[in-house]
Amino acid sequence: MSPPPLDIKSVRVAKEFKHEAQLFRARFSPCGKYFAAVGVDRLVHVWNIETGDRKSFNGHKSWISSMTFGDSNNSLYTADYQGVIHCWNYLAEANTRPRWSIPSAARDNIRALAIAGNGRFLLSAGDDAVIKVWDTKSGKPVAQLPGHRECVFSLAVHPDGGHLVSGDLLGSIRKWAIGKWAPAGELDAGALHTRKENFIADVGGVRSLAFSQDGKQLAAGGFRDAKSNAFCPGTPAVLVFDWGSGKQKHELRLKAKSDGPINGLCFLEDGSLAGYGEHLHSATEMAFWTPPTNSPAHALAGHSAYDLDLHPDGRRLLAPVYVSGGTSGNGAQKRHREKYSPNATVLRIYNLFPDPVEKQTES
Repeated sequence: MSPPPLDIKSVRVAKEFKHEAQLFRARFSPCGKYFAAVGVDRLVHVWNIETGDRKSFNGHKSWISSMTFGDSNNSLYTADYQGVIHCWNYLAEANTRPRWSIPSAARDNIRALAIAGNGRFLLSAGDDAVIKVWDTKSGKPVAQLPGHRECVFSLAVHPDGGHLVSGDLLGSIRKWAIGKWAPAGELDAGALHTRKENFIADVGGVRSLAFSQDGKQLAAGGFRDAKSNAFCPGTPAVLVFDWGSGKQKHELRLKAKSDGPINGLCFLEDGSLAGYGEHLHSATEMAFWTPPTNSPAHALAGHSAYDLDLHPDGRRLLAPVYVSGGTSGNGAQKRHREKYSPNATVLRIYNLFPDPVEKQTES
């Protein structure tokens, strides 16, 4: 059966899965029957999309910051704030132990994971600014790719499988040849980085990366023109590069009031681009652009989200949406200082097609 026609202006919430803790990352499985999500409760959660059943795996001792599914063998890879990586069989029974683990994959937070080489390689990157390459079957080290000067937020593999890109805090996007594990160029996304004289730290960075399905465009999400390095408000932006020339072609913006980075990007099969950002204390939007038009062609209001993923069928999106516990962060409420109120999550699946029209039968 062919999929329904893609229509970004028909986007709507199709299913919701509530969770009592804040989750940062969410991904569909390659088979499309499940999705997984991870975050502050240190558990790896896997939901059955149709039944809503959930199972969890316990192995991390700190917040889980990144995850990715493997291309085969029912593998799911997760990484945490202490530099630990686990490989799971996501179809196993709940609380089954990891297939293998890397106890010291990095000295600090691992912010991004990706799969390359037809499923042979797991790529990891984070606060130590070095990309690591691992064998997906054993977890053994394969290569290291130094070159970034600051922490790496994002990774993406070109559709042809030949190149990897990595985006860092300073707005540098490095290109790497997969297999040779050698530098292959650099793109300038410096507009997504801010460091003013009165700042005590760098702000911004390339928070998300996505290739168009034909591989001709690369989108980099983040925010520009940060006003401070306290709550770090800025202007959400997406830079779109021509892959062949490496030159920036477009800069995309949101319509809604929003002051955080674009955390998730997905190119759709018609060439449009979906992105989701965040806004402190308030709602933002999931936006859809059709470059070269810089403003969204369509948008759906919603609260902040920290990730965005496209279903294998190309007709559904998944986002872990932030639900405030009553404060701007996990903690006690002003009126009830003795009561701890953690933030929560609603995992939303969005359909990118019109509601089916029921056929009317003649009486």
